[in-house]
Amino acid sequence: MQLFEFLMILMSIIIGLGIAEILSGAGRLLRARDTVRFYWIHSLFQVGIFLALLQLWWESWDLRLLPEITYLQTCVLLLGPISIFLIAFLLYPDPVQHADVRTYYYRQSPLLWGLVAAGTVVGTFVKPVAFDVDVFQLDNLSGWLTIPLAVVLAASKSARVHALAASMILAILVLDTVLPGYFIAQ
Repeated sequence: MQLFEFLMILMSIIIGLGIAEILSGAGRLLRARDTVRFYWIHSLFQVGIFLALLQLWWESWDLRLLPEITYLQTCVLLLGPISIFLIAFLLYPDPVQHADVRTYYYRQSPLLWGLVAAGTVVGTFVKPVAFDVDVFQLDNLSGWLTIPLAVVLAASKSARVHALAASMILAILVLDTVLPGYFIAQ
């Protein structure tokens, strides 16, 4: 077994659990759709977390280039998938029957967006430092933009702020995934 395969087993388990949370949470909401009061920003957040998990998996292809990894680097590497898994887990009300998703979203938003900010700090600053990579590179620009927006969202209860900033974060995520690394090659 190669180092890449060894690392991808654990990364894929955590990412897979996060994707399962998103898909099953969305499925539970849809199953109870007659009694659920949906909220579009929450739906946008679901899409964003799914795309973030997919992006983590997509970017993990670069791990194949590592000649070695320390235990500490492995722990840092797992912080991103763990934070997004926690967001996916906390994103859905329990029970979903008669849920007011808008009320649930704003009650959870400080924790959810705080986890987004923390996970982005890890990916933007801690991970590059742990792997001796320059923090000031174009690939990190999305993190530099996302962190202040996530902090604002964690602190705000304004629907207008959430509508604007959450939409901006989703656009940043999509652009960060599509523009620099649209293809995977050997």
